[in-house]
Amino acid sequence: MHSRSNAAEAGVNFTVRNRAIAGGLPIDRAELEKLARWIPAKEMALLFEIFDRARTDPDLTRPALLLCSVYAERVARMLDQDPLPTVTKKIRDRLEELRERHGI
Repeated sequence: MHSRSNAAEAGVNFTVRNRAIAGGLPIDRAELEKLARWIPAKEMALLFEIFDRARTDPDLTRPALLLCSVYAERVARMLDQDPLPTVTKKIRDRLEELRERHGI
């Protein structure tokens, strides 16, 4: 099994984060993975698929963020607290920005 160097992983994470921001997504996949603890595997796989496609398709940005937001709210309700407040805030802020920009 090959292990990646820290520099290589940092480069990949930097690239992924830049793509997420460039695609209009305020969070990266690593932040989204934090929800996986409380979401069924098949649902999480679908969420990742939509999230990954939204990186390259701006039309999917809002639906991906709405879906992430719903799952974050679901987890927060289940736990009676928000386990990822910074992620939730980033999603909420970006959705608000999209609403203002597009009048949705």
